Amino acid sequence: MTKTERTLLSKGIRPTEMRLKIYKYLKRKTYADSLNEMQKVFLKKSKSNKTANKTTFYRTMKLFEEKNIVHQIDDGTAVAKYALSDENISDLHMHFHCTVCGKTICLPDRISKQNLPDDYKINDVNLVLKGVCENCRKK
Repeated sequence: MTKTERTLLSKGIRPTEMRLKIYKYLKRKTYADSLNEMQKVFLKKSKSNKTANKTTFYRTMKLFEEKNIVHQIDDGTAVAKYALSDENISDLHMHFHCTVCGKTICLPDRISKQNLPDDYKINDVNLVLKGVCENCRKK
């Protein structure tokens, strides 16, 4: 059994071929990706891959999101993007969206909950910094 299979099983997810491929794809990414972009990559790699359809990607990403494997990012582009969640740390963190190349990345610093009153519970945070990434600045 592979590490990826163990990861999915530990979250109560049956490791199908497409789920494994999508997880591995996201693991390699250094930035968040949309369902549409993921689907294009998978279809380009294999014209005969009938399981690489929008419904499969949508259901897989929703399942991954429910099981805290990925988190959805609203970077202001009107297209939901997804990135792997950190297994050991809460997903309360900021993102950076490059206005030139359009890539959105997770920033490493976590957002503190200590200023929140005791009776409050955070369900979601969406903090996106916008600007120009290092690669685009060098061009």
